[in-house]
Amino acid sequence: MKTPILILTITIFVVFLGACAGERAAETKAPATNANAAANADSTKNTATLPADFVSDEAAVRKAVNVGAKMPAFALKDIDGKLVSSDELLKKGNLVVTFYRGAWCPYCNMYLQNLQKNAADIKAAGGEIVAISVENPDKSTGVAKKNDLQFTVLSDPQLEAARKFGIVYHLPPETDEKYKSKGLDVAKNNEMERAELPLGATYIVNQKGEIVYAYLDKDYTKRAEPSVIIEELKKIKTGAEKK
Repeated sequence: MKTPILILTITIFVVFLGACAGERAAETKAPATNANAAANADSTKNTATLPADFVSDEAAVRKAVNVGAKMPAFALKDIDGKLVSSDELLKKGNLVVTFYRGAWCPYCNMYLQNLQKNAADIKAAGGEIVAISVENPDKSTGVAKKNDLQFTVLSDPQLEAARKFGIVYHLPPETDEKYKSKGLDVAKNNEMERAELPLGATYIVNQKGEIVYAYLDKDYTKRAEPSVIIEELKKIKTGAEKK
């Protein structure tokens, strides 16, 4: 029975890998707009169809919480349904907080696997990995089991925590329709009214709650390298030892 399941898994992976590639092309066409978009939109383009509060991935990168700021507080459920607070997590060590789009995203799964491969070194450097997605605890459990994740995985309903970090963006209509044609309704999958996603952002937060490193990129195929994360954690550790 394992062979058909493996084939199905590979098929789904390939389908959404293709859809993601299409998304990258479509999203680069979406303008970075704000509440005044309707006033300055180019009428020759498709911007008139976008809502006034449309936030592009580029705009999310610009407005996201960054280095030097305090990490926004949050309390989210883990895969066992237990409520976990950011204050509780900070007591364990410096945090490596990474946001991922969902179980359906092949790039996210590959990145989570990569973090797990480097988890021991990250831990040795003083870091505690925390992965957050909009998906419910059941789907998060699937991600954790599929990728054999040994670190904390949290569910962020309605992207409430991600909004505090300022990293939420809207899928352009063209991209949303492309995903739907591949069998993925992002809004429905996320149990939300609109198709919204978080950037594939990664933050390193010291135990004082201060953000000391932020990886922010509109290109979801790119993520913070584990080697860079480890070096940044070592800097915190070295600084603490000098005091």
